Amino acid sequence: MKATIILLAMTTTLITSCGGKSKDPQADPKQVAESIFDAAKSGHYEELAVLIDTEADSDSKMIAQVAADANLQNEFKKYFSKGKVSGEPTIDGEKASVKILFGPDGDKEETFEMVKKNGKWYLQSF
Repeated sequence: MKATIILLAMTTTLITSCGGKSKDPQADPKQVAESIFDAAKSGHYEELAVLIDTEADSDSKMIAQVAADANLQNEFKKYFSKGKVSGEPTIDGEKASVKILFGPDGDKEETFEMVKKNGKWYLQSF
């Protein structure tokens, strides 16, 4: 019974935080990028690891480790809390490129490279 109540509370929180809609953060490449930036703004780092491909580069894998490392959390927040998607993603089959702006001032250009596996998008490199 306790587990059901906790699950219900978590689901309600997720739906409420998404403006009443439950949206899969891995449904499209842009949403993955926005989920990364949202985590940096909110401090909710728990979900970051699921957004990162198991074969990702070292920078991307570092994002997956943020929840467990306070030093990484500070750096992650500094560089990604002002981040945003810049334009529409370029999708080519199971690969996508998402241009972003990030950094302490939110003005450093970079590209998130993503891969689609089993119907979900994952950050692979940047």
